[in-house]
Amino acid sequence: MMKPYLLLAFVSFSYAFPTSSWDQLSHRLMETRMKRDIHGRQDPVAVVTGLTQIPDADHPFMAPGPTDQRGPCPGLNVLANHGYLPRSGIVTQADIVSGVSEGFNMAPDLAGFLSLVSIAYDGDLVTGKFSIGGPDSRTSLLGALQNILGVEGGLDYHAGIEGDASATRDDAYFGDDHTMIPELYAQMKSIAANYGGLYTLEAMKDLQQLRHQQSVQTNPTFYFVPLASALDIGAKAFITVFFTNGTYGDGGVPNEESISSFFGAQLLPNGSYQFVPERFPDNWYRRGTPFTLLDGIGQILDFYSTRDIPFGGNAGAVNTFEPLDIPALTNVNGMACFIRDAIQANVPSSVSQPIQVVEQVISSVVSVVDPLFENFGCPAFNASETQAYAAINELQNGS
Repeated sequence: MMKPYLLLAFVSFSYAFPTSSWDQLSHRLMETRMKRDIHGRQDPVAVVTGLTQIPDADHPFMAPGPTDQRGPCPGLNVLANHGYLPRSGIVTQADIVSGVSEGFNMAPDLAGFLSLVSIAYDGDLVTGKFSIGGPDSRTSLLGALQNILGVEGGLDYHAGIEGDASATRDDAYFGDDHTMIPELYAQMKSIAANYGGLYTLEAMKDLQQLRHQQSVQTNPTFYFVPLASALDIGAKAFITVFFTNGTYGDGGVPNEESISSFFGAQLLPNGSYQFVPERFPDNWYRRGTPFTLLDGIGQILDFYSTRDIPFGGNAGAVNTFEPLDIPALTNVNGMACFIRDAIQANVPSSVSQPIQVVEQVISSVVSVVDPLFENFGCPAFNASETQAYAAINELQNGS
């Protein structure tokens, strides 16, 4: 069932070929298939000249220990397993910004945004710490009494920024929303097979649509609303833009060898997979250009506008999906403001007691969010649904 306070949060936010071209394309594809049948498929060679090889000698792989936190984000797990993040899995915003920049060349604005919402939704607003896995007293100013100021569930916590329809994790309804499911990894691989075995953005769009459909059909509590749903879409794009060996779109290769290592998917002799701790692949090079907040929001919009993945949720039973009645999101500014206002409206809900110090921290979080989105032309935040719809309509119409 929809949560009223979250509904209030959704505010201001073929190519055609001539027949001859299709014939030529079909002929080339047939030739390619024949060659692969004869010689076996050969992955393209990644262009990595001038790029930085990761990991370096100062960041060797170490499997996590019994008290180290790991969770639903394979990229953060990899960084922690190599020491680009604290190996404990207890991190600050500064840790994240530094680690994802060094390991993946994520731009500071995107890294700052993602770490900020992680702290606000799943961490401790006072200490500025959160767990990349489950709840942990090491994040909290109050230690074992941490939940007196709200749930500090870490990234494992459902309905914070962890959401349904993940690439390789089950929905929370089925019990475990943070462990890699080998069958779901194999499903993702089967989709990549339709694109020559490469985990392209188009393949990830297909995966997003399939996982959305599967959740509608199997999860009576399926809930696909920002902020978690927007980040879930972005995470599918991240598979391609960050895990590719080299720079995707500029000679990088998102092949099985690279992607499986990031997900900890080890192929067994019988063709199935088992989970092993995530690590950087051998001979792997990070992207050469920083991936920014604008890039990320653009990818979310691209996924949302080119596949059937509406925001909404099931109404307590499978196949009862109710889409949110929101204006069409047709440009990056509109999507950016939609996401920003979801954050603004929901940050206070993560805190259960209106203690003065916590109110001050919430205010500071909100004040940090606004500058990150100042170049998107967002109207001033207002929790009035009527005014919100009017504002987003104005933005979409370019007024």
